[in-house]
Amino acid sequence: MSPLNKPEMIPVGVIKPPYTQLKTRTPIPMASPALDLTLIASGREAFAAFVGDDGTQEVMTQLANEHGWSESRVLNGGVTEAIQVLADVPTPELLVVDLTGADDPLAAIDRLAAVCDENTRVIALGELNDITLYRSLIDQGVEEYLLKPISAPAIEAAVTAAPRQKGSATQEVKNGRQIVVVGARGGVGSSTVAVNLAWLMATDQNLRVAVIDFDLYFGTIALSLDLEPGRGFRDALANPGRIDGLFIERAMVRVSDNFFVLASETSLDQPVDFDPVAAEMLVEHLRQEFDCIVAEVPRGLLTAYPSLLSAADSALVVSDLSLAGMRDTVRLAEFVKNAAPVGALKVVANRAGAVKKGELSKEEFQKTADLKIDCVLPQDLKPAVDSVGAGKPMAAVAGRSKVVSGLRLLSRELSGVEPVASTSPLKRLFKR
Repeated sequence: MSPLNKPEMIPVGVIKPPYTQLKTRTPIPMASPALDLTLIASGREAFAAFVGDDGTQEVMTQLANEHGWSESRVLNGGVTEAIQVLADVPTPELLVVDLTGADDPLAAIDRLAAVCDENTRVIALGELNDITLYRSLIDQGVEEYLLKPISAPAIEAAVTAAPRQKGSATQEVKNGRQIVVVGARGGVGSSTVAVNLAWLMATDQNLRVAVIDFDLYFGTIALSLDLEPGRGFRDALANPGRIDGLFIERAMVRVSDNFFVLASETSLDQPVDFDPVAAEMLVEHLRQEFDCIVAEVPRGLLTAYPSLLSAADSALVVSDLSLAGMRDTVRLAEFVKNAAPVGALKVVANRAGAVKKGELSKEEFQKTADLKIDCVLPQDLKPAVDSVGAGKPMAAVAGRSKVVSGLRLLSRELSGVEPVASTSPLKRLFKR
């Protein structure tokens, strides 16, 4: 029966078909003779793949064998052939389609949606390394988009991953906040600020938080927590095709139920082939799994790849109160505003009072830079020393210090979690 006569079989939540096309779309030509319609029988199959090259066909055949699916469901072709075949037969529960060669991949997915049955899971493959395309495909209901050449582990992870949440059109999709932290200069304590903000969000606010250290050579976030960095982070940033839920789970180091770290300690003789699209895809995946993502990005990397700021909800520039720090804060603030105009810019003055002579006051800094300082953190050596000795964030070993008090207020502002107002007279008395 033609899908024009069975609108009740429109996919719900997995593929979002253009409903207006159901009555107006151009008739699809009959399937190519090379595609045998009898391979997809009248009953609904568990799996079918339409892939065009020998390497991908080999990987998909291996996948089929491992799951007990028939190899005959791995068909030669791409999304156009998939539309032709599936227009007249029930669509499988899992459908893998190759978008390679499609002039307009998004339009092709729209046409595919119009012939898909209810609850068909779709995994798309392609050669176009474009974060905008990835986001658009996911928004249209495609469950995953993998870059070719695909590997067996990558497609296995995509197939076995929990399906994306289905439900009504009004159901809220989780999209965690991204906070980018950058130091105006080296040695101003941006790593300390980043790791303590993340720890406070995870512990005090009970949020699920991931902290990412994008300094792959000299990052200190894992070191400050006495952690061995996970494996694979560097490779994933060079190869977006490796980024999937299974990889992220293996590459991240779990500190607690709510607190995870993604870092690397790359050997200095190993070059890093940094792909900004991979970094964006990584953050996009994490935003589906975490309430907040705190990413510390070296200023050189940030200025080289401004797209790292494109989806940020907030950007923190951390500086000391030196003249050089003020100059570089002004330059970075202007850069951040241009790169992420929708994100909130905040300036953190760290280690205030560390230098008795030559340090600017808060007022002098703000007036000369024409920037507001949102948070001033005083120099406090004892909590810093205790933190290093314990291998824990300063907030974990000196929760009542002035530094941590300032970071706690900032963490709530960044996460959007409002402090619970106390109605206890006893607590109000102690607060006074």
